[in-house]
Amino acid sequence: MKSETRKSRATRSHRSTVSSLLVVVAGCVALLGAVAAGPVSSASASAVAHVSTPPCTVSVSVGTGAISGDLISNVTAGSTTIKFDCNTSSTSSTNPGFVAEGSLLSAVGTSSVTQAAEADTTPAVFSASSTDTGCPAGVAGQCTIASFTIPSSFTASDSQAQCPPSQAQINDGLYACEIAVASTSLAPIAGAEYLVTYDTQATQPTAPSIVAASTSGLPGSTFKVSDGSTGHWWDDALQTTQAAFESTTPLSPPATCGATGGYGNVPSSLLVTNWIAQGTTLAISGSATGVTLSNDCYDGKTLYAPVLSGTITAPSTLKLGTTYTVYLCEANFTSYVSNDANAAFDCGPGLGGRSWIDASFTFTAALAPIVQSAPLSATTAPGTASSTQLAYTGNSGTVSFVQSSPAVTGLSVSPTGLVTGAATLTAGSYTISGTDSDPAGDSGTWAFTLEVGTAQSALSVTSVTGHVGSSLALTTSGGSGTGAVSFTVTNGTASGCTVSGTSLTATTTGTCVVTATKAADSTYLAASSPATTVTFAVGDGTLKLLTPRASVASNATVLPLTFHCSVATCRGTVSLTATLRGRFSSGGVVVTRKIDIASAGIAQPVNTNKVVKFRLTGAYDAYLRLNANRGTAIAIVVIKTTDASSAPVGRVSLLK
Repeated sequence: MKSETRKSRATRSHRSTVSSLLVVVAGCVALLGAVAAGPVSSASASAVAHVSTPPCTVSVSVGTGAISGDLISNVTAGSTTIKFDCNTSSTSSTNPGFVAEGSLLSAVGTSSVTQAAEADTTPAVFSASSTDTGCPAGVAGQCTIASFTIPSSFTASDSQAQCPPSQAQINDGLYACEIAVASTSLAPIAGAEYLVTYDTQATQPTAPSIVAASTSGLPGSTFKVSDGSTGHWWDDALQTTQAAFESTTPLSPPATCGATGGYGNVPSSLLVTNWIAQGTTLAISGSATGVTLSNDCYDGKTLYAPVLSGTITAPSTLKLGTTYTVYLCEANFTSYVSNDANAAFDCGPGLGGRSWIDASFTFTAALAPIVQSAPLSATTAPGTASSTQLAYTGNSGTVSFVQSSPAVTGLSVSPTGLVTGAATLTAGSYTISGTDSDPAGDSGTWAFTLEVGTAQSALSVTSVTGHVGSSLALTTSGGSGTGAVSFTVTNGTASGCTVSGTSLTATTTGTCVVTATKAADSTYLAASSPATTVTFAVGDGTLKLLTPRASVASNATVLPLTFHCSVATCRGTVSLTATLRGRFSSGGVVVTRKIDIASAGIAQPVNTNKVVKFRLTGAYDAYLRLNANRGTAIAIVVIKTTDASSAPVGRVSLLK
């Protein structure tokens, strides 16, 4: 085993398999099998195939030790001798030839970690027997025997390799070394690898811990789990043992180790969850199919400990309001006893007579809220009795209703949720409320409103356009009865939407959203219109002419006039027209004619005076030149605003 540099739990790696490779160390043949594997070159490792019938009979011939399957436990270094009685093969090169001990940290062939670096150098050699029948074949002449004495000290070229493993390695899932058999042709003997623990390994590994992302929830809910702050799942190095139990083939070693390295997970059949109601002996079996337990991984420098992740689903049969201790349990293939003295109850009967390694957390099956659904209200005509059944979801049985709001004469609820209204209720709106519950402990609240009266005809807002800077008088159509109409407004795309009485204003162009409400009266219920979009365009202010008189010379081309703008920005086209008498063409007779005198575009800020210079029209210019003795003319000044409406601005006397 190697002492390890511990990574943070966030970067720990995945499970590993046992992979065997014969190597030559100091002139001797040894076999190394790895449980916590590291990077592997394809040429350096061959996977050990699973076999249903072991090829060897194994026993402790001298000293301490106990054998259970492929686990040899409680051996004493320097004295325990293990006898291997193995089947021979019809092909001599595949007969068992050697047995040796190796560290379980790595069976890899890279520049930093090698098979040779992990192997001891003292193998035992097999001798054929013509009389022995103790091998699994049970036929004299088909058995070969080797006796391997556990070395008093483990020697490997890797300075950190050690057998037995260190306590830190034991805590992280590497609790054993390995003894394995190789053939005379340096090939591993399938099924002849054995995990070995020492009598000096007395200290129990640190127990694993588990954290749940949720400590309460509904039955059937799923939540994440992860490692707690102490301990690791210390059976996770035994993929070969687990694969043998499952009658499957172990995975090949990974290419790299690290946060995303490692490989293999504990088979879900070797994991269980058990939910025990606190203070009782009631146990509910759960599922661990969503749980992932990865294996150790070693890269020659760092031992990446196992990682717990995945999800657990709360059984659908949990009793609401009950707190459970939830146990995640892993079948224990190690020589250590369970970390939980009560594991047989907390986890259930062990698999194949094995105990469990477990960790636990608490989870409360939350009470479900009873949620009221439609109908939440009803309408009835005056003088008419009514009844409405309340509806709900989320209950776990029959729901009972209790009214907690002040009593309303003529309106009540039954224990089953039937709301009844008496015919004596006068027009108006009545509301009662309360709580509900079921035998499982689920609970909620309810409320119900009964409107007594006749529904109004549809109400709508009919004023839908306005101008920035000017108030818009809001109007409606429809509705019934004598109730007053009121308005509410919210900003749409416009800013500063404000309603005062029946007047609506906005400070920018865009839309306001208006809702009209007509109040109830003795016959009709209150009614509201749909939310209505009112559009505000660029505002047009009020333009006033401040120049009452203007002199116009016969050779004039420009007419200056002064205007005042109020209310909002004044935008549009201002024009002057007048009815004149005189000649309008050279040689023409004197006639009376209405002509355009001048026009100009205007964009004048609100609350300002401004001189606007009008360029005289050709017709008026001709009139001035042809009528030297003209008299005073009165010009009408009109503005045409941006919405195409026209309004008089004033009159100006045009003097000679």
